[in-house]
Amino acid sequence: MEPKMVLPGDEIAVAEEFEPGEGTYERNGLVFAATPGVLVLDPENRVARVRAFNPPAELKVGDIVYGVVDDIRGMMATATVSALHGRSRQISGETEGTIHISNVSEEYTEDIHDMYRLGDVVRAKVIQVKPSLQLTTAERDLGVVKALCSVCRGPLELRGRELYCPRDERTERRKLAADYADLRLSVPASELGGGTVAEKHREPRGEGQDRGGRDRGRGGGRDRSRDRGGGRGREGRGPGGRGGRDRDRGRRH
Repeated sequence: MEPKMVLPGDEIAVAEEFEPGEGTYERNGLVFAATPGVLVLDPENRVARVRAFNPPAELKVGDIVYGVVDDIRGMMATATVSALHGRSRQISGETEGTIHISNVSEEYTEDIHDMYRLGDVVRAKVIQVKPSLQLTTAERDLGVVKALCSVCRGPLELRGRELYCPRDERTERRKLAADYADLRLSVPASELGGGTVAEKHREPRGEGQDRGGRDRGRGGGRDRSRDRGGGRGREGRGPGGRGGRDRDRGRRH
């Protein structure tokens, strides 16, 4: 018998004969298709199912994924996974992954804020799926594949082992993937569901903001990438330096 294609809303069985299984639902004693796909009737177990044409991918340990860092606090960074390496399908299940400071790099990491910033696109490996999604970027090919300047949000260029912003003439650090400079190779558009990396992962918030409107560092405080003067991050002194304090002293005199 040739496979029967069904569409959502198609009547596929009587509930007295088949129980509704995956991709189906029951209404008024009848079983209907809930998704487009191939009808599968199991007379032995008396179950009707619809096998989707292109079902969402389920993450498993060992999968390589791409995600965006959207929260950094304490000893952990959170990244929302949006693509599975080598697959163009959407991802089902939990997509908010956690990277613990011990899984950032093969080398010792003192401060996770030196390795990631909000909006960074990372390539990571799944090391745990349940009860929570856990990721690692410790291997050479894993890490940041797209980073934006913490000040102007422009793209950062790789110079030596550091990232450089030609606009602000400042450098920043990250835990980089080995192929950071080759973004086309790192994140094919097909693996991000279409569009370029910048389009798919455009930073929705200004630097220094998270879900609560403020970038939280250790203990829920401000991100250490910006001090009170607004000009110096952990990477080096920017144009502002400690100008905020110096100007205050000037006013007092």
